[in-house]
Parts: sequence; C-alpha cells; structure tokens
Amino acid sequence: MTNSLWMLGKTKRYLEVTRVLFKYNLIPELYHDLRTEYISNPDCTCTFDLENRETAVKLRQAFEELGPTFIKMGQTMSKRPDLVPQPYVIEMANLQDRVKPVPFEEMAESLDLACVCEYQTREERKRKKSEEELKAARERKAKAFIDIFDSFDPEPIACGSIAQVYKGILEGKPVAVKILRPHLIDIINIDLSILDDFKPVMKKVMGVGKNFDIDAFLLEIREMLTREVDLRIEAVNMRRFEDNFKNVKNVSVPTIYPDYCSANVLTMEFIQGTQVKDIIDMPLPQSKKSEYTRTITKSYLKQVYIDGFYHADPHGGNMLVEENDTVSFIDFGAVGSIDDELKRNMLEFYYAINNRDVERATQGFLKIGGADSRDVDVRRLRKDMDELIANQNYGLEGRQSDNYAKLGLKYDIRLPGEFSTLQRAILLIEGVCLELDPRYNIKSIAIPVLMDAYKKLNTPKGAALHIEFSSEPVDEKAEMRAAIREVADKMEGMGDRFLEVRQKDKRREVFSKEIFLAVLLVVSAYILLYGEVFYWVGLAGFGGAILIAVIASLKGK
Repeated sequence: MTNSLWMLGKTKRYLEVTRVLFKYNLIPELYHDLRTEYISNPDCTCTFDLENRETAVKLRQAFEELGPTFIKMGQTMSKRPDLVPQPYVIEMANLQDRVKPVPFEEMAESLDLACVCEYQTREERKRKKSEEELKAARERKAKAFIDIFDSFDPEPIACGSIAQVYKGILEGKPVAVKILRPHLIDIINIDLSILDDFKPVMKKVMGVGKNFDIDAFLLEIREMLTREVDLRIEAVNMRRFEDNFKNVKNVSVPTIYPDYCSANVLTMEFIQGTQVKDIIDMPLPQSKKSEYTRTITKSYLKQVYIDGFYHADPHGGNMLVEENDTVSFIDFGAVGSIDDELKRNMLEFYYAINNRDVERATQGFLKIGGADSRDVDVRRLRKDMDELIANQNYGLEGRQSDNYAKLGLKYDIRLPGEFSTLQRAILLIEGVCLELDPRYNIKSIAIPVLMDAYKKLNTPKGAALHIEFSSEPVDEKAEMRAAIREVADKMEGMGDRFLEVRQKDKRREVFSKEIFLAVLLVVSAYILLYGEVFYWVGLAGFGGAILIAVIASLKGK
C-alpha cells in the first residue's frame, strides 16, 4: 500500500472509529466508569455495577462493529480485571465475532488455492479494468476454487471478522473450509496505527500509571492478530493438538487436509456435533452433562500440565460434543504455551494453596512473578495470600478460580503473560462447566491431578502422570504398573550410586552383589510390566530384590 493510499485509508478509518465512539457516547461514559473507585459485587448486582454494565454493553457492541482489531482488544481487556471494573471484564468475555457475510465472489483474492491463467498483453495489464471486468475475473476465480472440491456450498456456515467457514465434500468426505476475509491485513495495520495514536487518550481514560505497560498491551494484540491472519499457523496448531490427543479416546481435534491449506485457506474434517453452549439448555440427564464437565476439565489439565500447549479460547462455541460423547475442540487460532519452569512454579504454587501453606504460596507467587522479596511488602502479601487460600479451600460452590492479576498489580509484581492468558482460559472452562453443572467444582477434579503432578515433577519418565491426566476410564493395573516403574527407576538409581561407592574399594570384583541386585530389579520390573502370563515371576523377583536390598542395608549398618 503506497503512502497516499495508506493515509487515505487511515483517514477514512479514523472517521469510522470516531463515528462509532460518538454513536454509543463512549468517551465521557468510559472516563466516568473506569475512573470511579467503588466496592464491586462479584455478581455485578449493585447500583454502580449495573450502571457500568450498561456502558460495558455499549463498548462491546462498538468493538463488534469495528471489527477484528477492536474485538481482540476487548478480549485482551477481559484478561485484565486489575485495570477495568468487573462488569467490563464479564462483558468483554462475551464478545461475539459475528459479522455480515461477504459474498463468495468477493472472497476471490483470498482463494489462493485456485489458479486462473489468462494471457494478457502489457497494455491490457496496465489498463484500468471496469467494475464489470473485475467482477467477471472474481467469478472465474471463485468457480475455479469450487471445482477443486467434489461439491462446495458458497453460502458460509459461520462468519467472523477474520474468516468465513464453508462446508464442502472432498475425497468423498465432508469438510469445513475456513477462508480469510480479503484485505484483512491492511485493515488491521491501519487499526493498530490508530490505536498507537490513541495511547495517551487510553491511558487518560483508563487512569493507569507506571504499573501498566500499554506498549506490551498493544503488542499482545498485534501478536494475536498476526497468528490469526496466517491460517498455516492454525494448521500447525491443529496437527500438534491432534498428536497430543491421539491416545485419548473421548477427546478429538479435526484432521486437516494439508494439500488443501494455505496462508488464506484451511481445509479440515467437518465435525458433526453440538456446541457445548447449546447443550446447556438441552433436556439431557444431569449425569451426562456432569460427564462432559469432567472430560473437558481433564482434557484441559492435560493440555496445560502435560503438553504445555493449550487452547487459549475454550468457550462454549469452540467445543463440540459428538454422538459418541467425544468432545472435539475447534478453532485453534488462539493458543498458549508454558515452559517447564513456569509449569513447575505454578504446580508448586497450587500445591501450597491446597495444603493451606501461606508462606510457601507467598514465595511461590513471588517466584512466578520473578519478584525479589526485598522489593515487596511480604507481610501484607502474606496476609492477602491467607485470604486467597481461605477462599480457595473453604469457598462456597460456584466459581473457584481466583484472580491473581489484582494481587500482582497491588504489589507491583508483573506476572508473565502466559500466566494471565492461562488464567482467562481456565475461567472460560470453569464458566462453561458451571453452566453445564451448577454443582461443578473445578477443585474437586483439578486438585487431585495437580497434587499428583507435583509429586511426580522429578520422575524420569512421567508415565503415571500421563495415565492419570488422560480422560479415559481409570485402568488400575496400568496405574500400578506405572507406579512400579517409578519405584524401579528410583531403586535402580539408588543401586547405581551405592555401586559407585563400593567399586572404589573393590575394583577387581567384576560381578558384585550390587550389580546383581540392580540387574535383578530391572529384569523383574520388565517381566512385571510386559510378561503377561509370567507376571507372577516378575512380582516374585521384584519382591525378592527389595528384600535383599533391605537385608544388605541392615548388615551394612
């Protein structure tokens, strides 16, 4: 886009943004609502909350009207209850990315799977085309795209500000085809430039100070949009999720067709199912709905604490339930990841909260935020942490996930972006499950798994962790085998260390008692795990090895 076109486009967009802001009278109302401090009711039932909710609804409607950049800004705001009142957090989480569909012929510039070769002379290429000629060219490209499929319905089944989804038949199977809307990147770049110009106004309206990094806030929006306007990234995310869940029977991810994917087009398996948000009001047995909540929660725990790679927008429209009760996750434009260090710190933090260990939880929170205790009023933080732990352990039924962002802001502890993104995702999961089952308590499902994950942080293979996070029915024999494998690994390590000490004094002994014991342990464990009918032989050998180790240890004393 040339400079003149850029400035023209930016000017037109400025006028459009200004028109929408005035339409909803947002500037004065936002200034009043976001700068007024008052005690808020979590259920948003007090007078101030109800007034704020009215303005929050207007802001949501304005963002939906302005398109993808502003929708992403609203979704990012929903993760920052430390900056905006609770009514805005709730309303921004309800942003609907639905817009008027673009006719299929106008999607032609995004149909990069199709190739229409037409010879034109240099003069013809330079000549400005009439609207009729441009329309005819778009129609030819649209037809070439449709011809790729066995059949293709040009009427979209879903419309968003970033892409439209169509249904077709490919290789005899139903497929969903996601196509980016044309000229999307130009619009987003103009919007981001306008938001950059609005930074001083945003800081003034929101009343934030040095604790709020507005550049980081806008960078997060930019990165989210950058990932979503290249459908090849979403294809990679889907294949990665599919691989992570290949051994889990009741959780699935649509299979993609890589030969029919590009930067603008994503072709995937069409999932026949019902959106979880629609199941909420369906006349199903409560036991069935409760089963769905367990599947959703366990699958999400696996994404976070085993895979370290999770769906970052798991609302009720992005999860489908198939006829066989399989839960399928869709729309992988927004994902998150956490590294092993953050995963470990979070597990230690949750472990301390569950054990009501205020001191350990306080230190764990400082570790997550990378904060130095000398720069924080630890005594006050410890008191607030005690209240948080009390609520987490003794709170009534309903939403249990606490908002740690407010605590971080209060003590100027900058929590990593991954932590905040994950907290919002878990709140979405919790919200969906509470609607399915009003008695749902995420703690009852999550805590046993988190505790076990914490205990197994130092296991060499983590086999038991995988089994217990799986949403498949519990296999007691498999769990026992995994536990035995863990013990065997630890016993073998102890034997190796003991052997190293003994070998200093007995270098000439080729087959020592310690080598024999280690070999016996390993062989017995192997037979125990894989021996099938000779299972009892491994059990006897394993028990004998432990007995020998105990006797040798007593004699050594």
